[in-house]
Amino acid sequence: MTFRNRLRLFAVSGLALFTVSASLPPAAASGAPEARHPKGGGLSATIRYTEYGIPHIVAKDYANLGFGTGWAQAADQVCTLADGFVTVRGERSKFFGPDAAPDFSLSSAAKNLSSDLYFRGVRDSGTVEKLLKVPAPAGPSRDAKESMRGFAAGYNAWLRQNRHRITDPACRGASWVRPVAALDVAVRGFALAVLGGQGRGIDGITAAR
Repeated sequence: MTFRNRLRLFAVSGLALFTVSASLPPAAASGAPEARHPKGGGLSATIRYTEYGIPHIVAKDYANLGFGTGWAQAADQVCTLADGFVTVRGERSKFFGPDAAPDFSLSSAAKNLSSDLYFRGVRDSGTVEKLLKVPAPAGPSRDAKESMRGFAAGYNAWLRQNRHRITDPACRGASWVRPVAALDVAVRGFALAVLGGQGRGIDGITAAR
């Protein structure tokens, strides 16, 4: 994969994070449409849930759209998202043990230790930061970056206001459910972009180091 194609995949994957129905499954079907108006950190959005719990988000710009998407996805699947952020931070061994296996949604590694070595390498080398600095259209657009910033803010706002309401035993009361930064969202987009390429060879990459 060429560097330019990787940049484009990264940008597309980053934007895909903000298409609510694309990344995570919606909640169970509900009755009449329900509108919510979350806000936090100067950002806000209107989220209306329609048939089958699908959220439709209205916002004035991409930062606020990202905010609404981060909020809606956290409300639907906070444990899945939080687990993914542990992966891209390279902290799976710390919380789940080095010999356990990731869920393969963001990493092809057979064990958490290999996954952590790979993503720590991505972090230490500043790979994603370098990609973010590449001017559009080869790199992510300003709108994409604003969406990532908003997503992190929306996720964090939901977590701040609803952590005590988490009932899913997969992450209820877990210390690894933490606020995220825009960079965490960007690294998740990168992980999705390379999963079908170098991401499939994580064990080989880490074993060669």
